[in-house]
Amino acid sequence: MKKESHAITLAVIILLSFVTIMSGNLFDKKLELEVNDIVPMDYFAPFDIENTIATEQKKKLAADSVENVYLQNVEVVNDIIANTNLLFFYTQELIDIKNNKISLSYDTQQHLGIEYNKDNINYSQILQQKVQLALLTTQYDLLLNTTIATLDEIQERIIVLLNEIYTNQLHEADIERLDIGKMVVEIGISPIYQVLVEDIIELQLITNLILDEEATEDLKQIAISDVTPVMVVEGEKIIGKGSRITEEAYALLEKSGVIDTGEINNFLPYAGVILGIIIIYFFVKLYLHAMDKAHFLQSNAKNLLAIVYIITLFMARLMVDLDYIFLPFAIGTMIITLLINIEVAIIFHVVIVLVATLICGFNISAILYHLITGIMSIFIIVHMIERKDMIRVAAILGIVHLIVYSSLILTMSIPMTLTIFYNLLYALGIGVFSVIVAGGSLPLWESSLGFVTRFGLLELINPNQPLLKRLLLEATGTYHHSLLVANLAETAADEIGANALLARVGGYYHDIGKLTCGNYFKENQGTINPHDMLEPRSSANIIISHVTSGMELATKYDLPACITDMIIQHHGTGVMQYFYIKAQNAGDDSVKQSDFQYPGPKPQTREAALIMLADVLEATTRSMQHKFNENFTLEDLVRKMVKQKLDEGELSECNLYISDIEKVIQSFTRTLHAMYHQRIEYPEKKEGKK
Repeated sequence: MKKESHAITLAVIILLSFVTIMSGNLFDKKLELEVNDIVPMDYFAPFDIENTIATEQKKKLAADSVENVYLQNVEVVNDIIANTNLLFFYTQELIDIKNNKISLSYDTQQHLGIEYNKDNINYSQILQQKVQLALLTTQYDLLLNTTIATLDEIQERIIVLLNEIYTNQLHEADIERLDIGKMVVEIGISPIYQVLVEDIIELQLITNLILDEEATEDLKQIAISDVTPVMVVEGEKIIGKGSRITEEAYALLEKSGVIDTGEINNFLPYAGVILGIIIIYFFVKLYLHAMDKAHFLQSNAKNLLAIVYIITLFMARLMVDLDYIFLPFAIGTMIITLLINIEVAIIFHVVIVLVATLICGFNISAILYHLITGIMSIFIIVHMIERKDMIRVAAILGIVHLIVYSSLILTMSIPMTLTIFYNLLYALGIGVFSVIVAGGSLPLWESSLGFVTRFGLLELINPNQPLLKRLLLEATGTYHHSLLVANLAETAADEIGANALLARVGGYYHDIGKLTCGNYFKENQGTINPHDMLEPRSSANIIISHVTSGMELATKYDLPACITDMIIQHHGTGVMQYFYIKAQNAGDDSVKQSDFQYPGPKPQTREAALIMLADVLEATTRSMQHKFNENFTLEDLVRKMVKQKLDEGELSECNLYISDIEKVIQSFTRTLHAMYHQRIEYPEKKEGKK
């Protein structure tokens, strides 16, 4: 009854949260008006309303008034100098050819771009073709008739002047104001070459500025942010009776709740939403039962589902105006995967995407994107075995987001733009961000809701854990017994779909209470049994005390609550028949069964039940391994011990199904056969034979 009421409460919370997020002015009466319609009456602002159209106009004016920001492009002067150097290089090369009158090879002819005719070479034309600088032919002739030394001097002074001109930013207006002729005279160019040098420089001058779009946009955003919103104050007239509705007035009427936008016109859409949520809720219930996972949903798991569900919906509502790739739905899905299981995470993610579609109005691309990336994140995050794997998993999931988004873009033939490029980067970043948040928040969920992750469980099976080291050194027999119990429980848990790692850790620690009196337990004894010198009641008290001692040690060493529960529950309320019967046979009339009974409680989880069965079976099988025959097999013993625990009612509170029992029996039998199989007895060598 308690579980059912909890489920109903959870459903109500989810329904109320969803309706709250989705609902607006649910019962307001709306008018069906459009732009250019004539209003039947005066309309006044019921509260302060921002005139967004007027505000946007002010923002546009503010942004347009911002002057562009430019950066100095140092490559401009380098290119001009390179072009100048090229002019003088070809000039000197042609002068050398001209002066030496040498025959040109075919390669040289190809390099110069002409057919060589030593009787008729137009060197000026060749130079003009190679440089393509709009100098006069007479100016090219002047260059070709200049000495190499003079050319070098002119080239050097031009480069010095160019570097001086381009020291600072050079606007188009600055180029117009430059007096190149005066500057040429000042650097000492011979009068015969002054016009030539002036033309070489002026013909190449261009601005060295490039627009800094980012800085300009930042200034525009600052200007926009300084704009005060245009407000229509409460009581101010929006539009008068008989006036034609403008776009500006329509927007104000819409914000005031007067106009029916067609999105919500009555209660029926909300009734449909509520009905849909109820259907989803029962679908989830049926799914969990069909997958045999319903018993996993303890109160902390249900609380986690409710919290993550509500947070995700509010997040979707807050980010409704953003592109769908910005919604990190995979965060909650991965948290549930790590803290509950894959099956619950899958159905949770499907539900979240469906409900978020109603909130955000997702198209098919958005639905596919979130379904694929979410399901992929589930199967990727399960490979995060240790916390150090987070970086690797984050990188993989980031790439998955990038690939999925890219495939959707390509499928829809959307052209590559700067926005799409940024979205690709965002998709990659959201994938990485989701893993970091999901993995990083695990300690919060562990501490607040009492979860134990596999990372924490893996740390507990480290042989260097203090309790395990003590068990190995102080109670070696118990240590080896615990390892065998852990193997039995883990294998059986895996067989029935329980938490195999939790069962293994429980097996490791279930008998830590024996550290306080290890020599009183058979597996740690030699030839002397201390119980031979004790009364049955005293022996029973010592044996029983290992449960309470184990609980105290678990508390001292901060073991998780689920492990402590296994320590307390692994004997349930069973009776120590050996000492109880021994006390009865001794003639003690005051003997009570409760004096020889473990305090309990009975196992509350399937993992705890497996520890109980594995514990008793390992000890019993070890003592009887040489007594099995065709009339009484190992499987017979397993069935007998399991049936005994069932008959005693020790397994009545742990959600073990009938189908689970048979699987457990078969698993225990196989594992025990492997542990205690009979080895081949090799014949001894007879003396006298070689």
